Amino acid sequence: DCGALEDSRPQNLPHTGTSFSSQPSVATTSRLEVERHRLAEDQLSARVISTIQAARRPSTRRIYDATWSMFSKWCTRKGTNPLSPSLAQLLEFLQDGLDRGLSPNTLRRQVAALASVIRWKGYKSISHHPSVKNFLRGATNLSHPVIHRYPTWDLNKVLVALTKEPFEPIQTISLHLLSYKVAFLIAITSARRISELAALSVRKDLCVFHPDRVVLWTDPSFIPKINSAFHRAQELILPTFCSKPSPTWEHQWHRL
Repeated sequence: DCGALEDSRPQNLPHTGTSFSSQPSVATTSRLEVERHRLAEDQLSARVISTIQAARRPSTRRIYDATWSMFSKWCTRKGTNPLSPSLAQLLEFLQDGLDRGLSPNTLRRQVAALASVIRWKGYKSISHHPSVKNFLRGATNLSHPVIHRYPTWDLNKVLVALTKEPFEPIQTISLHLLSYKVAFLIAITSARRISELAALSVRKDLCVFHPDRVVLWTDPSFIPKINSAFHRAQELILPTFCSKPSPTWEHQWHRL
């Protein structure tokens, strides 16, 4: 009968052996600390745990930590232990997010974040539960793709504006305007990711001026989206623009 079938399924229970028994203290515990305790339950050493926890990029860790904090507060309001939510409670949390307008991709990231600290018997990850997968699939089907229609703009007009006041003469403009000008020109000529641009440095060993070019490197501590030796060592070369201007228009572009 249905009862027998239900009993034979994996139960929505947290992994046993957890030392977090007080709900108020759990709600204020950081996700990394909870994850550390979970990994310790698998008899992993502190060194191994530290290495495993370094697997995620800082940006991913921030997203995971924010999700855990939000979920913990939600559980506190509902009178639920965030470490041992039932399937229904987890789906209610996701449904609340969907009702607030969160995108399916955001909900998937939330599930991935919670899966780092929540364990259900019988499942490698809470994201593998059929109902969780069906919920995310349904959220995708219900959401209407957002079509962004940005106003068109004239690059040539912007570049001309950068060769005039208030962005010139460059020797006397404010550092604020100079920063805008340099950031825009580097972004438009390099086509690099925002995170890569933010990781550029003015350190002497990472910003080298040559007579005909400037060579930049990202900070060694920066982890690019594709974390390979090639991408970590990739240099950004900015050649001199109109190094020997002759016509009037070349003198103007030389100001860039």
